[in-house]
Amino acid sequence: MPHWLVKINSRQIRSSKSNYLEQCTFTVGMVCIVLLNLLLIGTALAQNTPTHRKFEYKHSFRAPNLAQRDGTIPFWSVTGDAIASSEQLRLAPSMRSRKGIAYNKRPMVESEFFEVETSFKVTGQGRVGADGLAIWYTSQQGTLGNVFGANDYWVGMGIMLDSFDNDGQKNNPFVSLMINDGTRSNKPFPVKLRLEYFRNVLTVYMTDGLTQAPRYELCLRAENIFLPRNGFFGISAATGGLAGSQF
Repeated sequence: MPHWLVKINSRQIRSSKSNYLEQCTFTVGMVCIVLLNLLLIGTALAQNTPTHRKFEYKHSFRAPNLAQRDGTIPFWSVTGDAIASSEQLRLAPSMRSRKGIAYNKRPMVESEFFEVETSFKVTGQGRVGADGLAIWYTSQQGTLGNVFGANDYWVGMGIMLDSFDNDGQKNNPFVSLMINDGTRSNKPFPVKLRLEYFRNVLTVYMTDGLTQAPRYELCLRAENIFLPRNGFFGISAATGGLAGSQF
């Protein structure tokens, strides 16, 4: 079973060998945003202040009825080679040098802290795949570019799911916070990723895709992360010389 290489600022946390895909398709079944609001008791803000979770549909999408009849996703812009259907968003098809991106049209003004859960799947026919996908939270809406389908020089956070072994170390897919994350392949069920940003601490969890019931495992936890307020959520993917479809 493939595992993840986790990096934070290029410092290795854990590593193990893994397998790859060659012709892979990346599909996204849902992006669910949950706001983490502090429940203030009086005027004091204690460390153990309880939180209130609220689902925010204007920053989310999920199947069924993911896309409307005209192929658009409410509150999201979909560009490049990405195609939305009622059941999934295909970010990049199984063809060389393709890329697609979906970005939330609305900034996150409802809360400073949030929790994001997304379900994605990588499918294909070969062993080696490229390039990967990314989940974004940035100060401005992203555009098509060369960073897993999105633009470079962003302000904010990007979690990269890197499926290609560029350095030949046989340690892909891998997770890094720069933010970089790799995708497991050949799993019977979609892999789920959940990230939480609360009190300037960013935590990322993932499932192994081996069972339908989610079993989240801790991938990384980083403190002193200061993300821009009122940012935008996004997700993108791209293929390189080795093609794969990414959803």
